[in-house]
Amino acid sequence: MDLIKMFRNGFHFFFSEEKIIEFEEKLLMNDNRVKNLNLFIYYALFFGGIASIIGMLACFYAGLSMEKYLICGSIVFFIPFFLNYLFCDILFEKRKRKKEELLPEVLLETSVFCDETSLLKTISKIVESEFDLISRDFENALREIKKGASFEEALERIKRLNKSKEYSRVIDLLLQGYNSGASMSELFKETAENLLENKAIIKERQAVMLVTKYTLLLASAIIVPAILGLIIGLVSGFNFGSMSAMEFGLSVAQREEMFSLAVLGTNLYIIEYCVLSAFFLSIQEGNKKQFWIYCLFILPVALTAFFLAQAM
Repeated sequence: MDLIKMFRNGFHFFFSEEKIIEFEEKLLMNDNRVKNLNLFIYYALFFGGIASIIGMLACFYAGLSMEKYLICGSIVFFIPFFLNYLFCDILFEKRKRKKEELLPEVLLETSVFCDETSLLKTISKIVESEFDLISRDFENALREIKKGASFEEALERIKRLNKSKEYSRVIDLLLQGYNSGASMSELFKETAENLLENKAIIKERQAVMLVTKYTLLLASAIIVPAILGLIIGLVSGFNFGSMSAMEFGLSVAQREEMFSLAVLGTNLYIIEYCVLSAFFLSIQEGNKKQFWIYCLFILPVALTAFFLAQAM
């Protein structure tokens, strides 16, 4: 517990209180075993310790020096912190998008009964309609209202936890209808139609960009690294010593040094190309956090394709 407390204090040192609260809210909304920062640190420490032991054993069997041995163990120890954060963040975004896809259906059904009932009954109807994740949110809101919270407090909590503009728009409509007492049926229908139109436009755009996405994935992960690997392998088969008999140009040592630099430059180019491809793919999907997922997939595959092609 002291170790968890120490790392928690470290989080407070490097990140603002608002960022930590926001992250804990994401953990809560993910609805898995990691529900708060303490559990997040606990699991990250557990897997970090295992990763650190494996990393140090690998360095030991590789015959590296004690300094590199300790540096490698320290670096590998913090990798689960990053991967666990990435997993939690992406899971939250995935659940948020799933809720946004359900919103038009929720609005259309709400428009049928919202004029004749109170807001409390409207919320109860949404819970009973089994809209998966959205029904759970409103079930929690209904529970808070029955415990004494106001409608505004319960629904504002849904807005704050989900961090979605579309979801917040729906909540604002519900609150507007509650505060004004006006007929909201037509407004709900219009909003649902607008959301469906936007959804259709986004799907059409994604279908058009799908070819570009897979072309970029294949090019960055396999095609370009494989071609460069084949070229490097072909050139490495040349006998630089036989060229010295021509008595022109660079010496054998200079040619070999230049070739080594060319190989290094090619490796750096492949890494840069993979990173840029991952960045553009994440931008295309409208989620910059997907960059790390694409990067962790593309880079190892590209380097493997390069080295295999080079060895042929």
